[in-house]
Amino acid sequence: MEEFRHTFVRLCRDNHIEAQECVLTALKSAEQTPSTAVLNLSTNNVSAKNCAALGKVLATDRTFVELRLSDCMLTEDAVKGIAYGLTSNVWCRKLDLKGNNIRGVGVEVLGKMLRHNNTLASMCLEWNSVGMIDNSFAVFCEGLGSNSALKALDLRNNQISHDGAAELAAGLKRNTSLKSLDLRWNNVGLLGGRALLEMLESNKTLTRLELAGNNVPSDILKAIETAVGHNGDRQALSESYSKRTQTLTHHIRQLEKDKNSQMGDLMNTLDRQEEILRKTKRSSSHKIGSLQESLEERKAAFNSLAAKLALTESELSLAEQKYNDSTIVIQRLKQELADNNSSHQSELRREREDRALTETKMLKELSESNDRCIHLESKLGDVERKCKQQQEEIFDLKEQVAHLQADLKLKRAQYDDKIQQIKQQNKETVREMDVLKQKEINRLHQESEESEKVLKDRIGKLERQRLDLEEEVGRHKSLLAQERLQAEEQLMIAKQRAKTEEDHRVKQLEDKVHLLQTTKDDLHLQCNQQTGMISDLQSKNSNLSLELESMRRRLEDLNVELANKNNVVMTEVGKVKMEMTQQLSKFEGERQMTSELRDKLDKADRELSEQLLRHREAMETKDKEIVLLQEKLKGRELELTRIKEEESQRATMLQSAILNYCNRPSLPSK
Repeated sequence: MEEFRHTFVRLCRDNHIEAQECVLTALKSAEQTPSTAVLNLSTNNVSAKNCAALGKVLATDRTFVELRLSDCMLTEDAVKGIAYGLTSNVWCRKLDLKGNNIRGVGVEVLGKMLRHNNTLASMCLEWNSVGMIDNSFAVFCEGLGSNSALKALDLRNNQISHDGAAELAAGLKRNTSLKSLDLRWNNVGLLGGRALLEMLESNKTLTRLELAGNNVPSDILKAIETAVGHNGDRQALSESYSKRTQTLTHHIRQLEKDKNSQMGDLMNTLDRQEEILRKTKRSSSHKIGSLQESLEERKAAFNSLAAKLALTESELSLAEQKYNDSTIVIQRLKQELADNNSSHQSELRREREDRALTETKMLKELSESNDRCIHLESKLGDVERKCKQQQEEIFDLKEQVAHLQADLKLKRAQYDDKIQQIKQQNKETVREMDVLKQKEINRLHQESEESEKVLKDRIGKLERQRLDLEEEVGRHKSLLAQERLQAEEQLMIAKQRAKTEEDHRVKQLEDKVHLLQTTKDDLHLQCNQQTGMISDLQSKNSNLSLELESMRRRLEDLNVELANKNNVVMTEVGKVKMEMTQQLSKFEGERQMTSELRDKLDKADRELSEQLLRHREAMETKDKEIVLLQEKLKGRELELTRIKEEESQRATMLQSAILNYCNRPSLPSK
């Protein structure tokens, strides 16, 4: 600490810089508490020249582990001086630059510092303007991507936009050391959230990412949280694996040490045995002279042994004959073994054929299930074609109604012409009909009252039918709403039980298809009923038109005086037609509602199938990852077992060699 202060003062003196009191007091306080090794210059207005001197001292410093410069209002030159010192520093682990309004050139300098520094583990840049200028922030992100030591980065309240978030994501794709990133209270937005989510697909080291206050949608936040959670789980697995490997390496080292000690002991014992052998050789050289004398005595015994050898050679010839007989027996046994081997291979072939047959059966069952699915899909296509045909029939009926209305208009015009002709003809007969006028007027009054009553009754019946149809439409709407609720509940149940009910999904989907087919059949029946109602109304319309024609015939028989009543009846018929057209328009609107509800049901079914496919794909990817991790663990365990076996074999070989060496008989004395 004292050396740091002295070098700082000397540099200030050499460069004609006045050392600030705040820096000297901070250095003195650090000297008083040498255990912390923290240089705290927070809330002090440090000049650029003092920062340059501090940077030069920090370039070769090995005392301070943490540097705090929060709320110091550092200029760009001051940031350059500190960053210049930290580029070559190999001791400082933490840097705090909170609340210094760093932007532009200062951000670029920090990015270059991160590119060359390999010791900083934590960096705080809260309450700055790092993301204000995109080009400088891009340089900072490039330096972060090439850094391999930084583990925690705080970028809260730094005006980082979605473009800056994209640059940050591009840099983090190359980073393999950062574990914690705080981006709260910036302007990341939807595009930045998507870029960070894409980054997490390739970056597997980031285990903590804070994005509160960035206008990021909740679904993207949840996806980022899940990805970060996966990274944390992966990191925990890797840490546990590294701990296991460390313990195993430590254990192996201990075993090596034990083996080395055992080898030393064995070498010591071997040296001792060699000394004993040397002593025995010296004693044996003295005994050799006495043994030579005894050899001459044993020559006579050797001649007697030669005779015995001749006898043993004859016995050896007999033993060779026995050996030949035994070789013949062994060949027979080998043939029997070959026969048994061939029979065993034939049984293996049969078992393989049986296995192939079972596999073909399973493939046939799979093909049958696929055919069933295709058949169900064809049934759905047929049902949709029937719906289209019925819609085309409805359009044809509409066209027929339009043609009938046009024919009615033409007939009306023809009858009007005939009425005018009859009027001209009846002008002459008016005088003759004056007497019959009053009688006919009374009779027509009665008939008109009766016809008005009949028409009112019919209008009441039509209104009742309209109310009944409206009730039926309400019932259909309630049924469709209930079906929608049931579909949503089924969605929730499918999401909750997707993991436990994967084996029964095919059956459930078939049941759902059957239910949808039944609902479609019900809707087709309802459409048929509505078309029947339309046909009934058209028949009623035709009956009314016939009645109008009969009334017109009566009017043709009558004279000009009956024209007023005929006009009243025509107006009433026009009202009835208007009501009928209104009812037809209502029916068409209801039919459109049913078609829209069908489309919504189809969309819900598609969303269900898509969600199930997504869930299945996610489960398959997770299963693949688990299988890969299990295979890696098995491979490492097999390597460890192989190493243990090799070491045990080496130990046994060494022991056997040592025992053989120890148990080897001594050389015979000459």
